[in-house]
Amino acid sequence: MSARLPLFLRGLRRPPRPPGPPLRLQAPGRASSSGRGGGGGGGEGLLGQRRLQDAQAGNSRGQGSQAPSARDSIVREVIQNSKEVLSLLQEKNPAFKPVLAIIQAGDDNLMQEINQNLAEEAGLNITHICLPPDSSEGEIIDEILKINEDTRVHGLALQISENSFSNKVLNALKPEKDVDGVTDVNLGRLVRGDAHECYVSPVARAVVELLEKSGVNLDGKKVLVIGAHGSLEAALQCLFQRRGSMTMSSQWKTPQLQSKLHEADIAVVGSPKPEDIPLSWIQPGTTVLNCSHDFLSGRLGCGSLGVHFNGLIAEDDVRLLAAALRIQNMVSSGRRWLREQQHARWRLHCLKLQPLSPVPSDLEISRAQTPKAVDVLAKEIGLLADEIEIYGRSKAKVRLSLLERLKDQADGKYVLVAGITPTPLGEGKSTVTVGLVQALTAHLNINSFACLRQPSQGPTFGVKGGAAGGGYAQVIPMEEFNLHLTGDIHAITAANNLLAAAIDTRIFHENTQTDKALYNRLVPLVNGVREFSSIQLARLKKLGINKTDPSTLTEEEISKFARLNIEPSTITWQRVLDTNDRFLRKMTIGQAPTEKGYSRQLSLWKTGLRTILRCLPLSSWLDKCHPLDTPMNDSGGGRQAQFDIAVASEIMAVLALTDSLTDMKERLGRMVVASDKNGQPVTAEDLGVTGALTVLMKDAIKPNLMQTLEGTPVFVHAGPFANIAHGNSSVLADKIALKLVGEEGFVVTEAGFGADIGMEKFFNIKCRASGLVPNVVVLVATVRALKMHGGGPSVTAGVPLKKEYTEENIQLVADGCCNLQKQIQVAQLFGVPVVVALNVFKTDTRAEIDLVCELAKRAGAFDAVPCYHWSVGGKGSVDLARAVREAAGQGSRFRFLYDLQLPIVEKIRTIAQAVYGAKDIELSPEAQSKIDRYTQQGFGNLPICMAKTHLSLSHQPDKKGVPRDFILPISDVRASIGAGFIYPLVGTMSTMPGLPTRPCFYDIDLDTETEQVKGLF
Repeated sequence: MSARLPLFLRGLRRPPRPPGPPLRLQAPGRASSSGRGGGGGGGEGLLGQRRLQDAQAGNSRGQGSQAPSARDSIVREVIQNSKEVLSLLQEKNPAFKPVLAIIQAGDDNLMQEINQNLAEEAGLNITHICLPPDSSEGEIIDEILKINEDTRVHGLALQISENSFSNKVLNALKPEKDVDGVTDVNLGRLVRGDAHECYVSPVARAVVELLEKSGVNLDGKKVLVIGAHGSLEAALQCLFQRRGSMTMSSQWKTPQLQSKLHEADIAVVGSPKPEDIPLSWIQPGTTVLNCSHDFLSGRLGCGSLGVHFNGLIAEDDVRLLAAALRIQNMVSSGRRWLREQQHARWRLHCLKLQPLSPVPSDLEISRAQTPKAVDVLAKEIGLLADEIEIYGRSKAKVRLSLLERLKDQADGKYVLVAGITPTPLGEGKSTVTVGLVQALTAHLNINSFACLRQPSQGPTFGVKGGAAGGGYAQVIPMEEFNLHLTGDIHAITAANNLLAAAIDTRIFHENTQTDKALYNRLVPLVNGVREFSSIQLARLKKLGINKTDPSTLTEEEISKFARLNIEPSTITWQRVLDTNDRFLRKMTIGQAPTEKGYSRQLSLWKTGLRTILRCLPLSSWLDKCHPLDTPMNDSGGGRQAQFDIAVASEIMAVLALTDSLTDMKERLGRMVVASDKNGQPVTAEDLGVTGALTVLMKDAIKPNLMQTLEGTPVFVHAGPFANIAHGNSSVLADKIALKLVGEEGFVVTEAGFGADIGMEKFFNIKCRASGLVPNVVVLVATVRALKMHGGGPSVTAGVPLKKEYTEENIQLVADGCCNLQKQIQVAQLFGVPVVVALNVFKTDTRAEIDLVCELAKRAGAFDAVPCYHWSVGGKGSVDLARAVREAAGQGSRFRFLYDLQLPIVEKIRTIAQAVYGAKDIELSPEAQSKIDRYTQQGFGNLPICMAKTHLSLSHQPDKKGVPRDFILPISDVRASIGAGFIYPLVGTMSTMPGLPTRPCFYDIDLDTETEQVKGLF
């Protein structure tokens, strides 16, 4: 093939470059080939010339011909320009290298090598997908569609036979990757005069530029385009007409072809000349250019023109310049792609609201709005088609590959919504979060994203109801938000309970088998071969056993490997269920005859018995018979255990704090479930279940995309409670959203319950894990909650509010603002500006609203703004949005509350005194014992996640306002090593809620005719 390259190109070929070839893509089941990796460098160009000689003038050139050096310079100039532009782009984006994919149907690789050399000269990657010459239209389109969705590829060209260039094939190309300008979209833009917004055919451009560079004035010239079809014909006509030429088109069989050729000053040949068309029809002096489509597939075609007239015939000129101009289009494509990755205002179609008064139920409002299709929303905010996995019509998961694509994108502003100490009814943090992003995006045209937690179905069917926001500031469809979503919590439940089953099962089997029998079952003989699994090899390495052959382990090593020797009394891993069920708070497991007595009470007895028997001569017989394999039907009890609510599982916390699939797998493996009889931690990795847990969680790790009532984007991901866990949505959702909104955009995330709980954990746990720095805290308050803290009557869910809450009472509000002032001070401990959002209810008076805003500003808030999003949507929070934008511009001096190197007790004391206002802490003996154990095990440098009531700054729910001089009791301490925090329990804290006398499920129903859910709120 090298001999077929143009002479100039062959002369400058160099040896293949060192390892590190350009990207190659290969279609499944297809052979992929590429040209050799040579490419001319230095001062010489890559242009090769073929010149047709005039028979009467010998080697002389006709009028209008170019000297080889002039022709060389055209291609060299294009390639050099492309190279310089690409270098400038790569200065700011070092990892960026555009990729051109060429789908080729045929075996002739002449153009393949030319493209390869020119691409390498310019600094591009190029890949060829080689199809058989007889590939069908459908097969070609299949390959096009694959490349369309490959985010690594920035341009796509076709080298296929002319017969294959159907409209269906050409328009299968994405216009933004169509560097040959053959799609209807690019042609339409060219015809309209929007050449700067489209890709123009490189062949058509090459024809025009060669004529202009050779000194031909096109203005007024008669140009005849012969035998061209489709996109090439249209592009040639358009470009010549723009330069003042009179353009005619003709096919080879047109009856008037001879007369048209006699009139033409310039003839552009678009397909091979039939043998029956005499060359004498072309007048001497006519300039002729051959851009026959056949050369695009490497074939020069039959009937090449070789004539006796003083014209220019430039097969190679057009071919090489067109290839160079395609490279130029590729660089332009890459530049556009980079520009799209940078911050840009979304072209978001926001949904219009028509608020009603009185405000209907949340479910009625949600149903009245038709959400956009989620793939439309995804495209509006810059997600690619292959970066989402659609669930139904209105929700989708977003793949983590997005983070790699946008890794060089600057993050937006990071806003946390927290609250004052709430009433049992909640004060509307989710509603404020949604209202704020609706105001930012739908009303101020600022990119913004809300990041919310997925609600547990326990409270949804219990007392709280849904968590999608409310009124005209909510996530839709609200029933899908509140019920199942995409199954993340179910995945957590399955993974958690698989691990719980593995713990008790391991204890059971270790209590009923000898070392050898246990080892033989853990490492079974399969087809005559015994092999360790990868996770077993990891355990051997952890134990310091550097062996990979199961048959080489000593008896001591077998025992060490096979036995975890879990001490049942130290098991901290509980089963979970996403339902409020108070009767699962304490229970006894292992009561069936086949398991009874093998979980705890008899374990010590059997361990001793096994040790004695192994010392006797009967040990070899024991290994064969396994007398302990058969459970004894004794009267021993089972192990006492409990169920937690699913969102309290450590796996939920892992999901919320992880930043990648690899990190999640490592965290799952590090989870400590118990200690062994020597006091050492036993992990999920020791149990061999890490890989299985990761498989169950592989989809749950992807954030869920939904939308607000006004069509702005929302991520719903992870849902740990704030009182018994760290109470924040996922790090991954925040990180992805910060990239998508761009440098001038805003990501608004919400922390559970009051600022003393959710916000403190957001700063000290989530921000440590993510490395993200918040810009603003929005502190949500209500007149209702402030009246409660000022001494108002108790507030109980399901019971009508007393008149103190529905009538103006300035004194109660003023007295209750102490809690608001305290929470502002807590936020200021972390160096972040605070904007107070007063969530206004219809019973609030102007005097009460003004008082709260005034006192908040006096307490140090950057601003305090009444919000009306519940009744009118984003329009009611525009003032809040402006205040947040202004506060974010002030800068944040963020700092953590404590140093991780402090002892566990001192970190707990710091939180108790600085945040809650306690005088000191008091540790129970059990809590002190756990702290000593975790410190000894090397977990003393983890942050603290306090499990405390959300209804008071203290541990006593009935103590409102700002309690003082109290001693904070620490009843127990647990460790969530995979999540990465120590977990003290303050007072009496239940990790399994119960149902009230009249749960929400009384009102929830399904219309069996319409299949619509009723009763959610």
